[in-house]
Amino acid sequence: MLSIRSVAVGLLSAGVFTAGCVASPLDDTSVETAELPMRSRTVVPIGVNGLNPNDFWAPANRVAFQALGGAALAGAGGVLVATPLLATAGGKSVLDYTVRCALSADQVVRAPNGDEYYGAFGFAPEWTGRALNTSEQRWVSACIFQHLNGSGEHVDILLEGRHDALECNLDEEPFADFVVKDATMYGNAFLPGPIAGYACIDADLSGVLSGLSLSCPLDTNLLALTRLCGHVPTCGIAFVGVCDLVCTRDAAGDSTCHTLPLVGSLLGPLLGPLLGPAYSETIRTELRDTDLLPLYGSCGLL
Repeated sequence: MLSIRSVAVGLLSAGVFTAGCVASPLDDTSVETAELPMRSRTVVPIGVNGLNPNDFWAPANRVAFQALGGAALAGAGGVLVATPLLATAGGKSVLDYTVRCALSADQVVRAPNGDEYYGAFGFAPEWTGRALNTSEQRWVSACIFQHLNGSGEHVDILLEGRHDALECNLDEEPFADFVVKDATMYGNAFLPGPIAGYACIDADLSGVLSGLSLSCPLDTNLLALTRLCGHVPTCGIAFVGVCDLVCTRDAAGDSTCHTLPLVGSLLGPLLGPLLGPAYSETIRTELRDTDLLPLYGSCGLL
Protein backbone atom coordinates (compact mmCIF):
# COMPACT_ATOMS: atom_id res chain seq x y z
CA MET A 1 0.00 0.00 0.00
CA LEU A 2 1.39 3.38 -0.97
CA SER A 3 1.90 5.79 1.88
CA ILE A 4 0.27 9.20 1.73
CA ARG A 5 3.73 10.71 1.72
CA SER A 6 4.85 8.81 -1.38
CA VAL A 7 1.62 9.63 -3.22
CA ALA A 8 2.00 13.29 -2.38
CA VAL A 9 5.60 13.47 -3.54
CA GLY A 10 4.69 11.87 -6.86
CA LEU A 11 1.83 14.25 -7.46
CA LEU A 12 3.89 17.26 -6.50
CA SER A 13 6.54 16.39 -9.05
CA ALA A 14 3.91 15.76 -11.70
CA GLY A 15 2.08 19.00 -10.98
CA VAL A 16 -1.38 17.48 -11.50
CA PHE A 17 -3.39 18.97 -8.63
CA THR A 18 -6.76 20.46 -9.45
CA ALA A 19 -8.54 23.22 -7.53
CA GLY A 20 -8.98 22.19 -3.92
CA CYS A 21 -6.61 19.22 -4.30
CA VAL A 22 -3.30 20.45 -2.96
CA ALA A 23 -0.34 19.24 -0.97
CA SER A 24 0.79 20.92 2.20
CA PRO A 25 4.37 22.24 1.96
CA LEU A 26 5.72 20.11 4.79
CA ASP A 27 9.24 18.84 5.20
CA ASP A 28 10.50 15.41 4.24
CA THR A 29 10.25 13.69 7.62
CA SER A 30 7.71 10.88 7.78
CA VAL A 31 7.84 10.30 11.56
CA GLU A 32 4.43 10.71 13.21
CA THR A 33 4.74 10.61 16.98
CA ALA A 34 3.28 12.52 19.87
CA GLU A 35 6.76 13.85 20.69
CA LEU A 36 7.03 15.99 17.56
CA PRO A 37 4.58 17.86 15.33
CA MET A 38 3.58 15.68 12.39
CA ARG A 39 5.54 16.25 9.21
CA SER A 40 4.10 13.86 6.62
CA ARG A 41 2.69 15.37 3.46
CA THR A 42 -1.03 15.56 2.89
CA VAL A 43 -2.89 15.44 -0.41
CA VAL A 44 -6.07 17.32 0.36
CA PRO A 45 -8.72 15.98 0.77
CA ILE A 46 -6.83 12.90 2.01
CA GLY A 47 -5.87 12.95 5.66
CA VAL A 48 -3.70 10.73 7.82
CA ASN A 49 -5.91 9.34 10.57
CA GLY A 50 -3.76 9.20 13.70
CA LEU A 51 -4.84 11.64 16.41
CA ASN A 52 -4.79 9.78 19.72
CA PRO A 53 -8.15 10.10 21.53
CA ASN A 54 -6.28 10.17 24.84
CA ASP A 55 -4.65 13.41 23.73
CA PHE A 56 -7.73 15.13 22.33
CA TRP A 57 -10.19 14.19 25.09
CA ALA A 58 -7.81 14.92 27.97
CA PRO A 59 -9.68 17.54 30.05
CA ALA A 60 -6.78 20.01 30.13
CA ASN A 61 -6.34 19.78 26.35
CA ARG A 62 -10.08 20.20 25.77
CA VAL A 63 -10.13 23.42 27.80
CA ALA A 64 -7.08 24.76 25.97
CA PHE A 65 -8.55 23.80 22.60
CA GLN A 66 -11.86 25.55 23.35
CA ALA A 67 -10.02 28.72 24.34
CA LEU A 68 -8.19 28.85 21.01
CA GLY A 69 -11.36 29.45 19.02
CA GLY A 70 -12.21 32.70 20.78
CA ALA A 71 -9.36 34.76 19.34
CA ALA A 72 -6.92 34.90 16.44
CA LEU A 73 -4.70 31.83 16.26
CA ALA A 74 -1.52 33.84 15.64
CA GLY A 75 -0.09 37.28 16.25
CA ALA A 76 2.60 39.33 14.56
CA GLY A 77 4.90 37.34 12.33
CA GLY A 78 2.64 34.29 12.41
CA VAL A 79 3.61 33.42 16.00
CA LEU A 80 1.07 31.21 17.76
CA VAL A 81 -0.85 32.67 20.66
CA ALA A 82 0.11 31.39 24.09
CA THR A 83 -1.64 28.08 24.73
CA PRO A 84 -1.15 25.27 27.27
CA LEU A 85 -1.24 22.85 24.32
CA LEU A 86 2.40 23.73 23.69
CA ALA A 87 3.43 22.44 27.12
CA THR A 88 2.99 18.69 26.47
CA ALA A 89 3.58 16.19 23.68
CA GLY A 90 -0.12 15.29 23.57
CA GLY A 91 -1.11 18.95 23.44
CA LYS A 92 1.27 19.57 20.54
CA SER A 93 -0.32 16.69 18.66
CA VAL A 94 -3.78 18.21 19.16
CA LEU A 95 -2.48 21.58 18.01
CA ASP A 96 -0.85 20.04 14.96
CA TYR A 97 -4.09 18.42 13.78
CA THR A 98 -6.03 21.60 14.57
CA VAL A 99 -3.75 23.71 12.38
CA ARG A 100 -3.85 21.11 9.61
CA CYS A 101 -7.63 21.17 9.58
CA ALA A 102 -8.01 24.94 9.89
CA LEU A 103 -5.33 26.51 7.72
CA SER A 104 -4.55 26.14 4.03
CA ALA A 105 -1.55 24.44 2.48
CA ASP A 106 0.28 27.73 1.97
CA GLN A 107 -0.07 28.80 5.62
CA VAL A 108 2.26 28.13 8.52
CA VAL A 109 2.30 29.34 12.12
CA ARG A 110 5.19 29.13 14.54
CA ALA A 111 5.43 28.40 18.23
CA PRO A 112 7.52 30.81 20.31
CA ASN A 113 10.37 28.25 20.29
CA GLY A 114 10.36 28.18 16.47
CA ASP A 115 8.47 24.89 15.93
CA GLU A 116 6.36 25.17 12.77
CA TYR A 117 2.78 23.98 12.33
CA TYR A 118 1.56 23.68 8.75
CA GLY A 119 -1.92 24.01 7.34
CA ALA A 120 -3.44 21.54 4.91
CA PHE A 121 -7.23 21.46 4.51
CA GLY A 122 -8.19 25.11 4.87
CA PHE A 123 -11.50 24.97 6.72
CA ALA A 124 -10.74 28.26 8.51
CA PRO A 125 -7.81 30.05 6.81
CA GLU A 126 -8.78 33.45 8.26
CA TRP A 127 -8.29 32.20 11.82
CA THR A 128 -4.79 33.68 11.79
CA GLY A 129 -6.31 37.16 11.99
CA ARG A 130 -9.56 36.78 13.95
CA ALA A 131 -11.64 34.44 16.09
CA LEU A 132 -13.50 31.55 14.47
CA ASN A 133 -17.14 31.97 13.55
CA THR A 134 -19.62 29.20 14.33
CA SER A 135 -19.49 27.59 10.89
CA GLU A 136 -15.68 27.50 10.95
CA GLN A 137 -15.74 25.97 14.43
CA ARG A 138 -17.99 23.22 13.13
CA TRP A 139 -15.87 22.49 10.05
CA VAL A 140 -12.62 22.33 12.03
CA SER A 141 -14.29 20.13 14.65
CA ALA A 142 -15.66 17.68 12.09
CA CYS A 143 -12.23 17.45 10.47
CA ILE A 144 -10.58 16.69 13.81
CA PHE A 145 -13.19 14.07 14.73
CA GLN A 146 -12.48 12.26 11.48
CA HIS A 147 -8.78 12.13 12.33
CA LEU A 148 -9.29 10.49 15.73
CA ASN A 149 -7.98 6.95 15.80
CA GLY A 150 -8.08 4.74 18.89
CA SER A 151 -6.59 1.71 17.13
CA GLY A 152 -3.04 3.05 16.95
CA GLU A 153 -2.87 2.04 13.27
CA HIS A 154 -2.67 5.21 11.19
CA VAL A 155 -4.51 4.98 7.87
CA ASP A 156 -5.38 7.35 5.03
CA ILE A 157 -8.92 8.73 4.96
CA LEU A 158 -10.65 10.55 2.10
CA LEU A 159 -12.72 13.47 3.41
CA GLU A 160 -15.84 14.55 1.54
CA GLY A 161 -18.33 17.35 2.12
CA ARG A 162 -19.82 20.53 0.72
CA HIS A 163 -16.92 22.79 1.72
CA ASP A 164 -14.84 24.33 -1.07
CA ALA A 165 -11.71 22.87 0.51
CA LEU A 166 -12.97 19.38 -0.37
CA GLU A 167 -13.77 20.03 -4.03
CA CYS A 168 -11.90 17.48 -6.16
CA ASN A 169 -12.47 15.10 -9.03
CA LEU A 170 -12.73 11.97 -6.93
CA ASP A 171 -12.67 9.72 -10.00
CA GLU A 172 -8.98 10.50 -10.49
CA GLU A 173 -5.94 9.07 -8.73
CA PRO A 174 -5.19 8.86 -5.89
CA PHE A 175 -8.79 9.35 -4.80
CA ALA A 176 -10.31 6.50 -6.82
CA ASP A 177 -8.68 3.94 -4.51
CA PHE A 178 -11.04 4.93 -1.69
CA VAL A 179 -14.04 2.66 -2.18
CA VAL A 180 -15.46 1.88 1.29
CA LYS A 181 -17.97 4.37 2.68
CA ASP A 182 -17.18 4.83 6.35
CA ALA A 183 -18.64 7.47 8.69
CA THR A 184 -20.00 11.01 8.88
CA MET A 185 -19.02 13.32 11.73
CA TYR A 186 -20.18 16.73 12.89
CA GLY A 187 -20.46 18.91 15.97
CA ASN A 188 -18.59 21.73 17.68
CA ALA A 189 -15.68 20.89 19.95
CA PHE A 190 -15.08 24.56 20.73
CA LEU A 191 -18.24 24.79 22.84
CA PRO A 192 -18.29 23.81 26.52
CA GLY A 193 -20.18 20.71 27.56
CA PRO A 194 -19.69 16.95 27.80
CA ILE A 195 -20.82 16.26 24.22
CA ALA A 196 -18.71 17.89 21.52
CA GLY A 197 -19.63 15.92 18.44
CA TYR A 198 -21.72 13.27 16.74
CA ALA A 199 -20.91 10.29 14.56
CA CYS A 200 -23.00 8.09 12.30
CA ILE A 201 -21.89 5.24 10.06
CA ASP A 202 -22.77 4.31 6.51
CA ALA A 203 -25.55 1.77 6.32
CA ASP A 204 -23.32 -0.75 4.54
CA LEU A 205 -20.30 -0.51 6.85
CA SER A 206 -21.31 -3.26 9.26
CA GLY A 207 -21.88 -5.67 6.39
CA VAL A 208 -18.54 -4.85 4.81
CA LEU A 209 -16.72 -5.34 8.11
CA SER A 210 -18.43 -8.62 8.95
CA GLY A 211 -17.59 -9.89 5.47
CA LEU A 212 -13.92 -9.18 6.10
CA SER A 213 -13.60 -10.60 9.60
CA LEU A 214 -15.73 -12.98 11.65
CA SER A 215 -14.29 -11.44 14.81
CA CYS A 216 -15.85 -8.05 14.05
CA PRO A 217 -18.42 -7.03 16.73
CA LEU A 218 -22.00 -6.69 15.62
CA ASP A 219 -22.37 -3.59 17.82
CA THR A 220 -21.61 -0.67 15.50
CA ASN A 221 -21.79 1.67 18.49
CA LEU A 222 -18.79 -0.13 19.98
CA LEU A 223 -16.88 0.02 16.69
CA ALA A 224 -17.39 3.75 16.24
CA LEU A 225 -16.62 4.67 19.83
CA THR A 226 -13.49 2.52 19.91
CA ARG A 227 -12.22 4.38 16.87
CA LEU A 228 -13.10 7.85 18.18
CA CYS A 229 -12.63 7.46 21.91
CA GLY A 230 -10.32 4.56 22.54
CA HIS A 231 -10.84 3.87 26.24
CA VAL A 232 -11.19 7.49 27.34
CA PRO A 233 -14.04 8.01 29.85
CA THR A 234 -14.24 11.73 29.02
CA CYS A 235 -14.88 11.17 25.30
CA GLY A 236 -17.29 13.75 23.91
CA ILE A 237 -18.64 11.87 20.88
CA ALA A 238 -22.23 10.68 20.75
CA PHE A 239 -22.86 7.80 18.34
CA VAL A 240 -26.24 8.32 16.66
CA GLY A 241 -26.47 5.18 14.53
CA VAL A 242 -26.86 4.80 10.80
CA CYS A 243 -26.49 8.02 8.82
CA ASP A 244 -29.61 7.37 6.75
CA LEU A 245 -31.67 7.79 9.93
CA VAL A 246 -30.19 11.08 11.11
CA CYS A 247 -29.13 12.87 7.94
CA THR A 248 -30.64 14.19 4.73
CA ARG A 249 -28.54 14.43 1.57
CA ASP A 250 -28.54 16.96 -1.23
CA ALA A 251 -28.08 16.16 -4.92
CA ALA A 252 -24.30 16.04 -4.51
CA GLY A 253 -24.56 13.54 -1.68
CA ASP A 254 -23.56 16.03 1.01
CA SER A 255 -25.37 15.65 4.32
CA THR A 256 -27.19 17.82 6.80
CA CYS A 257 -27.39 15.87 10.04
CA HIS A 258 -29.25 16.09 13.34
CA THR A 259 -28.29 15.09 16.86
CA LEU A 260 -31.06 12.56 17.44
CA PRO A 261 -31.39 9.15 15.76
CA LEU A 262 -34.42 7.64 14.03
CA VAL A 263 -35.56 10.75 12.20
CA GLY A 264 -34.18 10.44 8.70
CA SER A 265 -35.51 12.07 5.59
CA LEU A 266 -39.16 11.17 6.28
CA LEU A 267 -39.65 12.41 9.82
CA GLY A 268 -37.03 15.15 9.78
CA PRO A 269 -39.07 17.80 7.94
CA LEU A 270 -42.04 17.10 10.24
CA LEU A 271 -40.23 17.28 13.57
CA GLY A 272 -38.09 20.28 12.72
CA PRO A 273 -36.81 22.11 15.83
CA LEU A 274 -37.54 19.12 18.08
CA LEU A 275 -34.51 17.40 16.58
CA GLY A 276 -32.04 19.87 18.04
CA PRO A 277 -29.51 21.79 15.93
CA ALA A 278 -29.00 20.77 12.32
CA TYR A 279 -25.42 20.61 11.08
CA SER A 280 -24.70 21.29 7.43
CA GLU A 281 -20.96 21.29 8.24
CA THR A 282 -20.61 17.53 8.05
CA ILE A 283 -17.66 15.49 6.80
CA ARG A 284 -17.95 11.92 5.60
CA THR A 285 -15.06 9.57 4.91
CA GLU A 286 -14.17 6.81 2.53
CA LEU A 287 -11.38 4.28 3.03
CA ARG A 288 -9.28 1.92 1.00
CA ASP A 289 -10.56 -1.61 1.58
CA THR A 290 -7.10 -2.61 2.86
CA ASP A 291 -7.30 0.05 5.59
CA LEU A 292 -10.70 -0.84 6.98
CA LEU A 293 -9.68 -3.46 9.54
CA PRO A 294 -6.62 -1.55 10.80
CA LEU A 295 -8.85 1.45 11.54
CA TYR A 296 -11.43 -0.67 13.34
CA GLY A 297 -8.93 -2.62 15.38
CA SER A 298 -11.55 -4.42 17.48
CA CYS A 299 -12.40 -6.47 14.38
CA GLY A 300 -9.11 -8.32 14.73
CA LEU A 301 -7.26 -9.96 11.86
CA LEU A 302 -8.54 -11.68 8.73
